[in-house]
Amino acid sequence: MMSTRLWAALVASVVLFVSPAGPLAAQQPAPVQLSPYLGLFATQDKLYDELGMIAEYDTSLFRFYMDLSLINDDKYEPEEPLPRGYDFNLRQGTVELNYRPLSLLAGRTPHSDEIDSPYSMFISSWEIPAMIVSFNYDDSFFFYETRWISLNQNPKWYRTPEPIYPGDDYPSSPPIFDEDPDDPHDVYYRPLERGANYKVYGIRLGDWRLGMQESVVYINQTFYPEYFFSPLPMFFTQLVNSSAGKPWTQIDDENSHVGFFVDVTRPHYYAYLQFLMGDFNLGAFVPGSDYRHPHKLGWSLGGARDFSFGRLGLYHAGALKYTFAATSANSENYSMKRYEYTYYPAVEYLFEGEPRALDYRDNYIGYLYGENNLAFMATYDGMVNDFEIHGSAEFVVSGSKSPANPWHEYRGHPGRYGSDRVVHLLDESPLEKTVRVSSSIGRSFGRWDLKASAMIGAVFNELEVVPVEQPEDDAEHQDDQPGLYKPSDHNRLLFEFFIGARYNFAIHPSQREVAAR
Repeated sequence: MMSTRLWAALVASVVLFVSPAGPLAAQQPAPVQLSPYLGLFATQDKLYDELGMIAEYDTSLFRFYMDLSLINDDKYEPEEPLPRGYDFNLRQGTVELNYRPLSLLAGRTPHSDEIDSPYSMFISSWEIPAMIVSFNYDDSFFFYETRWISLNQNPKWYRTPEPIYPGDDYPSSPPIFDEDPDDPHDVYYRPLERGANYKVYGIRLGDWRLGMQESVVYINQTFYPEYFFSPLPMFFTQLVNSSAGKPWTQIDDENSHVGFFVDVTRPHYYAYLQFLMGDFNLGAFVPGSDYRHPHKLGWSLGGARDFSFGRLGLYHAGALKYTFAATSANSENYSMKRYEYTYYPAVEYLFEGEPRALDYRDNYIGYLYGENNLAFMATYDGMVNDFEIHGSAEFVVSGSKSPANPWHEYRGHPGRYGSDRVVHLLDESPLEKTVRVSSSIGRSFGRWDLKASAMIGAVFNELEVVPVEQPEDDAEHQDDQPGLYKPSDHNRLLFEFFIGARYNFAIHPSQREVAAR
């Protein structure tokens, strides 16, 4: 039974919240902000435009935000036969409650990492819109966030369904798709429901912040309540819930990543260090151990400093091979557990009936360049005659990667095939090399916001999705593996140009409505 004191505290909190002196009663109507916008784009291979509208209603307690546009970039097939090939672009649609130090946000939105960096590890700086629910607490000392990320819900297969579990191992699993009931090697297929959770725990010590981050991707369900509501580390929750020797054991385990960050914010500079770990092979340091599972690690560091002419930033990041991929494979199935750290368990999608390579930057939940690469960037931000100026120069070197294929050409980690190495990074030739230089300029004139940006660069030995080259003793399974992003012999110039305008206006509440409050 709940104690009388606790009941009294809860009742008092509710009464305070809704009383005439409480935060709900204190809210005043706010203007509805509306911002139609138009953007024109040019790249090395196409021209397109985007027409959209932003609507926002924001009080100190409640915020409603919607950003919806039409775009004809020919990236995905349009849902409706709209003129000129336009497709709906769901940029953002969220509601947010703020009762500091508590906040709750829900909806489809670009979301970000705790670290302010172009190379954040746990949540991509590419800011991919996703359906999330985020609960956040942040006071002057302690901060905590738990975030649910929707991945694949009620999926419709775009190609032949892949086996998730062999039927002989899980005879109680209901057959969703059956190939041939008379085939003794028949497998059960299951729809691929997937979800993810992300957590941050941290403290402030003056200008410094110290924190731990973790994330999990799970399959066969889209929302795992315990991960979202419980503050216990998800890594240990997974171990307990999926281990045997109990009256119950969940059928799946999850793909977990844990790490830490430290950053410092002072009036004229910001600096950080961030580390992510998927798997770390302690056996590699134990004499006589034959457990040679590869390390799965990522890191990011950098910062920015103010000078009289503007703000300069330097950033570096990298990730070992296999870092964000799934891990489970056997001789019959390239991936028994499709819990790669991505929004979609694929490297291709169908466009007008033909496979098209997915830009992996649109897929990774974490670090935008994924595994098996090193990246370096210098940035500039400044103000010149009320114009906001931004510039960057970047160099990225990448090797083969495929989050949808756990171990590339192998049916298990390389240690099972005789490899003694636990660190795999850029261990092939050729490698993809990318150089980009970009700049942008923007200014507001009254109700108008204007912006222009440009990028020029080149990519050498560009990554392309290619079939897996199977070992000679496993050639019979070559056709059922997803492709790999591998360096090719193709080079390409890169170019992007954008010019856009946004007009901002507001609909204000009448004075009579304000007075009535």
